[in-house]
Amino acid sequence: MNEKFFKRSPAFLNPELLSVKLTTLMTIGLLSCSIQQSFAQRIHIDTTKKPLKTVLKQIEEQSGYSFVYDAGIVENTAMFQISLDEDGIQAALSKLAKELHVDYKIVNKTITLTRIKEKEGTILLKGRVSIDDQDGKSPSYQAGVSVAIKGTNKVTSTNNIGEFSLEVPMEATIVVSYIGYKSREIPAKDIRKNLAIVLQKSMDYLDEVIVTAYGTKEARENQTGSAFTITRKDLDNRPALRLDALLEGVVPGVEFNSQDGGTNSSARSRYSTRIRGESSTVGGTTSNEPLWVVDGVPLYTGGTTNSIPGMQNSISPLTYINPNDIESVTVLKDASATTIYGANGSNGVILITTKRGKGAPKLTYSFRTGINRRPSSHLNQLNGRQYLNLVKDMGMVDQLGKIDTSQDTRWADVYNRTGFTNLHSLGLSGSTDAVHYFLSANIYDEKQTIIGNSTKRYDVRSNVSGNVGKRLVLNSTLAASYSKDDMFNPGNAYFQYSPLISPFGPNGEYIERDPNGGLLQGMPGLIDQNEQKQATAHVLGTLGFTYQLWDGLVFTNLNGADFTSANEDQYFSMYNYTGSSSNGEAYRGQSQVLNLISTNTLAFKRTIFKGDFDVVLGIEARKEERRSVSATGSNFPNDYIREVGFVSTDNRLGTTSRDKQTLLSYFGRAGYVYDKRYAINYTYRKDGSSNFGKDVKWGTFSSVGAAWTISNEAFWPKNKIVDFLKFKASYGNNGNSRFNSAYASGIYKYDSNYSYGGSSGTTMSRGVNDGLKWETTKMLNTGIDFRLLGRWNVAAEYYRNVTHDMIDDAYVSMVTGFRRTYQNVGKMQNAGVELSVNGAILQKENFNWNATFILSSNRNKVLQLNEDIDRVSGNTIMRKGYNSRSYYLVRWAGVDPSTGDPMWYDLDGNVTKVYNTENRVLVGNSTPQYYGGLTNYVNYKNWNFSIFFKYSKGGYYFDQATRNNGLDGLNILSGNQSIDMLNSWYFPGQLATSPRLSNTSTSSIMNSTRFLLDKTYLKLDNISVGYTFNSGLIRRLKLDHISVTAMASNIAMWTPYSSKKGSIKNYEVLAKQYGVTNGSVVDNTYANMLSESSRVLNYSLGINIGF
Repeated sequence: MNEKFFKRSPAFLNPELLSVKLTTLMTIGLLSCSIQQSFAQRIHIDTTKKPLKTVLKQIEEQSGYSFVYDAGIVENTAMFQISLDEDGIQAALSKLAKELHVDYKIVNKTITLTRIKEKEGTILLKGRVSIDDQDGKSPSYQAGVSVAIKGTNKVTSTNNIGEFSLEVPMEATIVVSYIGYKSREIPAKDIRKNLAIVLQKSMDYLDEVIVTAYGTKEARENQTGSAFTITRKDLDNRPALRLDALLEGVVPGVEFNSQDGGTNSSARSRYSTRIRGESSTVGGTTSNEPLWVVDGVPLYTGGTTNSIPGMQNSISPLTYINPNDIESVTVLKDASATTIYGANGSNGVILITTKRGKGAPKLTYSFRTGINRRPSSHLNQLNGRQYLNLVKDMGMVDQLGKIDTSQDTRWADVYNRTGFTNLHSLGLSGSTDAVHYFLSANIYDEKQTIIGNSTKRYDVRSNVSGNVGKRLVLNSTLAASYSKDDMFNPGNAYFQYSPLISPFGPNGEYIERDPNGGLLQGMPGLIDQNEQKQATAHVLGTLGFTYQLWDGLVFTNLNGADFTSANEDQYFSMYNYTGSSSNGEAYRGQSQVLNLISTNTLAFKRTIFKGDFDVVLGIEARKEERRSVSATGSNFPNDYIREVGFVSTDNRLGTTSRDKQTLLSYFGRAGYVYDKRYAINYTYRKDGSSNFGKDVKWGTFSSVGAAWTISNEAFWPKNKIVDFLKFKASYGNNGNSRFNSAYASGIYKYDSNYSYGGSSGTTMSRGVNDGLKWETTKMLNTGIDFRLLGRWNVAAEYYRNVTHDMIDDAYVSMVTGFRRTYQNVGKMQNAGVELSVNGAILQKENFNWNATFILSSNRNKVLQLNEDIDRVSGNTIMRKGYNSRSYYLVRWAGVDPSTGDPMWYDLDGNVTKVYNTENRVLVGNSTPQYYGGLTNYVNYKNWNFSIFFKYSKGGYYFDQATRNNGLDGLNILSGNQSIDMLNSWYFPGQLATSPRLSNTSTSSIMNSTRFLLDKTYLKLDNISVGYTFNSGLIRRLKLDHISVTAMASNIAMWTPYSSKKGSIKNYEVLAKQYGVTNGSVVDNTYANMLSESSRVLNYSLGINIGF
């Protein structure tokens, strides 16, 4: 039955109109200062360096005024460079006087220039500051660099082209500093009037720059919140073709999992990312995905289930971002870091900053090519000989019919192949005094390991910023991609069919039925007859500006758009079972998502009383609109015409959906760091969302964070054991507004039982709830950071997040006219600890060995449900006081050694041979006890080497693949069986792990703890080896650099046990009870059951050339 959503538009919110008004007002404000001169003579002087006399002469000619001045002014400024394009003589003179450091006075048509007398014992210092990232690129001029007089509050900052001026006492010392770079102190007596200063990038871990929100940056040393950054260096050491795959095991608190649900069959895995657990899980009504922000624009990653509306196969938009274009990734986790994102911050925020141009022009080309193989640990099924022996043991050989018993087909080899991956990347970057630019173009070509699957993607990027004068900077980014995907999903076919069946007919064609006439679904022949394609265009761009109102005060405008258009076509041929009954069937789906955002911020920075004070105020309007259209058609005239529009209207069916959400936000953040000892910040945000009931559309969120760097206190002993120690804490709240916009306004559906005039009427399936309000997560975070022996950086944190007012699809009294409505009825907690350790194991002149260790642990607990009634779904349960992902199963008691019968435990713990769902109990959950990663980096002369391990301890996984596909001899004639069946019961006294074989009994495969696997594993995830050619060779080839890298990914995975007995642990009990010994164990493990497409083994070779 089709459902149609009707949404009531909120009259009070009109972000588009508000944004227009705001921009207009700000523009008027910025221009008002020049209205009086707007009708005066325009003064224009180009930027060519020329004698000052010439400049003054040109102004006289253009204005009609004449100059009178002291000859010394001209003599001391022989050659002069200035750009004037001003409305009126007043504006031109103000700019000229500032550059010359003179005063002016206008009497009638005469302009008198006089020197500004410097205070006795002072000098007017002018200079220019550039920064050097020590990345082989030339230094570039930097705006916002602090230039202060040491020991005072007198400070200025550089403009857009790195210039500054400051009156300095002769005996003073100036301090030049910029976050992430080594500060410089220069005595005034050693300074010339025009000073060129270069700041070197700091290699100190404590000076690492963390991008927090809305362009705000802070040094790790002063950080009060929980934020973790992956730098470009980290990305270079571990190249990846998918962004989100880089985070797990590298960032504390981040989990990255396949969403295939344990079927082990999906050809295209879709992934979920979780930061510090799931903040909302009741009924799956709201999203648990973090907010992904690319260059200030939130990225649409799917609905509440992380899927794209209108698409039967969703491909994550994160795949459209080329990792080679990324400069850094910052993960924000606690309230102090995420509250500024308010309505969408409760699941954490991931900020992606793409590259910007700097230094001299540089052209780079990189190419990576590799092969893809089926993972070494995969689901093991019986081979032909093993399968035939089982059939003989069951006395069923005579029922094989026409099947050739000498055949031995490895179906995994039929459906899998050696794939390949190629990635070409071309980049151009650089900067001048006026423009910074980064341009890139990439071509990605992949053939997946499962046949019939391939991807081609083309993407380009342009990041450009330009200086207009010394205060205004125009910024733009544009990224566009187009991808084409051919898809084929064989389902469970490749490990379900009998190994005694050949996939080929007498003429070498793929067969559709076995020799006995049984249908073989998902056969490779469908690839040529059917069709499943998807084409996606994605555009993400920003346009805005920053304007330095005065020293330390900057206004920023950002307008962004994120647009995705996906088209999917499927055709089921009339010549095979998929479309024969409908004489050919076609499906076409189209989905479009447009996300618009406009943000205006005002940022202020100033040194006050030996401390750094900063404030950010902002307003943001956002609109997200989603549309999807799908159509199906059948009864085609032939198999060549596959368009839905070519069949009659009687054979067509179409559906549409549309959803629009608007958000208006006001926010602010204030922070103060005193003497590098005490840091405090406060964040406030107010959001108005169209998603909520009319009575509660506005939500208010706030947080406070503080840190104490005790090692900077005078009483702290100076030692090399602990030279840095900081305590920090934060508390605040965030919201979650990412759910269906119709939850508050009600959902209607078409219903043929309520027809009028021959047409279906509509009924309300979900009631209106004007009081439906925000899910709110209250976050507490505490931490300690310290450094040992000057080389080991340790960060440990404890957090507790409690989500209130979780939204659930709850039953209500029928008196209301409907059965259910969405209500705020749940409460849940996530609490845990995180640990990161990184540092240098060994440092020599030509040899460096660094390592990073990550550990995370999260405990989830349901605190409240609707009327505290258990929610049972399949083999899981949500119960108050327990993990939200708990399993609810009958306990498996093993196999009766005397009879081979399956056994279970009843509620009282007694062994029974009768399976009964009334004996289900809560038996653990899927959350690991702890997980993390270990990375080692080694550099030796021109060589570099890295190796990365991931690990997880505890938690359970339900083995759905074995449960659903061939077990205990059931239906053995129609399909294969798991290799676990080699350990079936055969004779009295045998302690087997599987019951006696039976082709009729289904009780043993009923849901029970028999299918729970311990998720503990150690995975060798990545190894890379690289070499950078020496500079002599490079110079001879007239190149900037050449480096090559060899890499392997998803190499191996180990579990600390060889069978299910490692997780269920009841075999020792049975052995003692029956006095028998254990038999051999050959069962599949957790490592064998995971989706293979998410663990493809890849070997690749890459080269990077700089020109």
